[in-house]
Amino acid sequence: MKQKARIFGILIGVLHFASCMDYYYVENDLHGVWQVASVENLVTGEKSLGHGKLYYMFQRTMVSLGYNDPLPESMPSYISHFNLVGDSIGMGIFRIYSTGEGNNIDREVKVPLSSLHKFGVHEDFTMFYMEQSKHKLILTSDSARVILRKY
Repeated sequence: MKQKARIFGILIGVLHFASCMDYYYVENDLHGVWQVASVENLVTGEKSLGHGKLYYMFQRTMVSLGYNDPLPESMPSYISHFNLVGDSIGMGIFRIYSTGEGNNIDREVKVPLSSLHKFGVHEDFTMFYMEQSKHKLILTSDSARVILRKY
């Protein structure tokens, strides 16, 4: 009887611990801020440097593309969801959100693709193949190669 009570207690403890875990958030080396070193358009062969001003920020399942600028209101962050599948990462439609009273979202605007080209995003849904080390990330799609370094 004591053995059954002990097993039951352990089972209850494991179930309690598992129910408190946040499965939605998995920490990995991708999370954080990545500075764009260069973006190469694979269709035209054109290559541009980020000059330390462009960044990708990954957090939970969100990615934010933006500018490292002393005037943050001059250029908004472009926000989307991302999904990791093996060595690939998919990013959906990017939007700009503005907040009103009480920090509630009062406006949501889809970002035109032409604004995303400097980040290597050329389609509404972009699938990148990832090559990642601790301090370097290379994202390669059908149309672009983006080289980033950990900020």
